[in-house]
This record gives sequence, structure tokens and C-alpha cells, in this order.
Amino acid sequence: MLILVYGDDTFRVKDKVSKLREAFVEKHDRAGLNLAEFASSDKPGEILQAISSLPFMGSKRMVVIRDLVATTKSDGKDHWESLARTPDSSIVILWETLEPKALEKKPLYAVIASAAKQSPDEFRLYPFPSLEGAELSKWTVTRISERDGTIAPDALRELCDRVGGDLWQMDNEIGKLVAYRTSIVLADVDLLVRATFDGEIFALVDAISRKDSARAIRLLEEERLSGGSDFAIFGMLARQVRLLLGARALLDENPRASSSQLAGEMEINPFVAQKAFDQARKFTLTDLRATHDLLFRYDAGMKSGVLDAELAVDLVTTSLIR
Repeated sequence: MLILVYGDDTFRVKDKVSKLREAFVEKHDRAGLNLAEFASSDKPGEILQAISSLPFMGSKRMVVIRDLVATTKSDGKDHWESLARTPDSSIVILWETLEPKALEKKPLYAVIASAAKQSPDEFRLYPFPSLEGAELSKWTVTRISERDGTIAPDALRELCDRVGGDLWQMDNEIGKLVAYRTSIVLADVDLLVRATFDGEIFALVDAISRKDSARAIRLLEEERLSGGSDFAIFGMLARQVRLLLGARALLDENPRASSSQLAGEMEINPFVAQKAFDQARKFTLTDLRATHDLLFRYDAGMKSGVLDAELAVDLVTTSLIR
């Protein structure tokens, strides 16, 4: 059997490989005699020998190879001929870390994907795209439950907004939260979780769109106290206003438009597009255009030294809240 594991979500890719390895050891190899791991830089002959060798005092062997597909520069014919001859007694895991769009252009990937469609019992693909929306929430709740914790719905929304689909950070944040309190509430997330770039701007714009000036000001001050420069905050706001403009224009043109259309037209992550789409409904195109004009003027003022960056951020925020 040949198994290919890859995807944008490197956390779940690594987790899947680990679980496959653990299940193999539990079922077939408790003595640790039939598990071998290689990097693509290892000698092909050694890898091939490990794959073709019969299990020692057992029924199965497992061979894990890192980045073989990614580093195969030829048409992949030689590698494929070797992999296709994998005996029934061997389980081969190809663990790929290359970005999926680049990986899927590799000749060896195309051959393996085709074989998986024709013989799913012999060749399996496990792609792991970045989690978004409901899938991200479900994964987060499950991970918290595995650590004997629970989370309130509003705290869950805030946690997902702040961290997004980076499951490496999410797992760390869950560890902190559960260690602090097993029944997680919104105040715990506010206290302990530092937002990512996207999470910070989403939370700020959410507060602005609800006309919650107190929360917007608090989020700005937290960002400043944590070391964020007003030039960076200004850039974040400018980027988000451009996204909101695109979403609002699309909605005005077609009220039934979807966030996937916005993602395609603006070439942005679907999760980011959905957040922009939801937030854009709370603004008018006229207001967003006026704020965009202010951003242009304030940017020129900051670059010429006429306007202080902190004041520019405060003025843009006030303009959006009005």
C-alpha cells in the first residue's frame, strides 16, 4: 500500500503521519523492528531495499519517506516503477511538506493521483487543506474536548477569529486556555490569546462595524502595548478597507453574490473573503469610498511628515465607526 499525505495544513499532515505510524506500531510492530524512515536525500537504493524487504518476525513493514514527490525532478518514471512494485507486506507513506499547488504540478504526484483513482485500496491520498469556518470551529472544539475542556460559543468564535487556520498556534493557545480553565469563556480568550495579523484586524473591524467604539479603542491600545507600530496598524486597516470595498461593490452589483466569487476575483483566502463579506454588509459603499480617500490622504501625510501615524489610525477608525 502507498499513502500520500500532504496539504497546506502542516499540523494535520504531521498529525496524520504520526497516527498512521502509531497505529502500525500498535497493530504490527510493537518490537520496533519493521519501521524505517528516510529523507528524499537518502540513497534511492537504500529506500528501495527497505520497501522491498520482507518484514522481520512480523506481517508488515512501514517505510516513511519525506518529500520524495517534491524533490523528484525527472518525469518520475523510475521512482514510480519502484513504488508501484511495493509488495503487499509493505506500507509506504510519502510525507510531503511542499506547498500543495507546487506539489500537484510534480510529475510523480500526477501518476500517484491517477493510480489512487484506479486502485483506491492500493494507493491512497490524504490532502489536508487549511481549515476555515465551521470546520475550523469543529476541529477546535474536538481538540479542546480531547484535553477534557469545554468552550462557550462566543469564546469559540473569538478564538477562531483571533487565530484563524494556523493549527500550530491554535494547539498552543488551546493548551494555555485549558491549563488556565477547563471551562473556557470569552474573558479567558481576551486575556490569554494573542491574535494573528488577520485575527487582529478582523476583531478590530468587527468592533467598528458594530459601532462598539470602546472595544475598538481597547483593541487598538492592546496592539500598541504589545509593540505593534501605528504604521503597521495603518497598513492593516488600509488592506481591510480595500477588501471591504471589493466585497461591498460585489454585493451592490449582485445581492446574491458569494464569498467564493470575492475570493476568486481578489485572489484571497476563502476564509478572509468570508470575513470581509460578512463585515461589508454593515457598511455602505459611499462610506467605504470616503474612508479609502482618507487613507490615501493620510498615507501621503505620514510619508511627508505632516501627519503622525497614531493620529492617522485614530482618525481612520473614527471615520469607520461614524
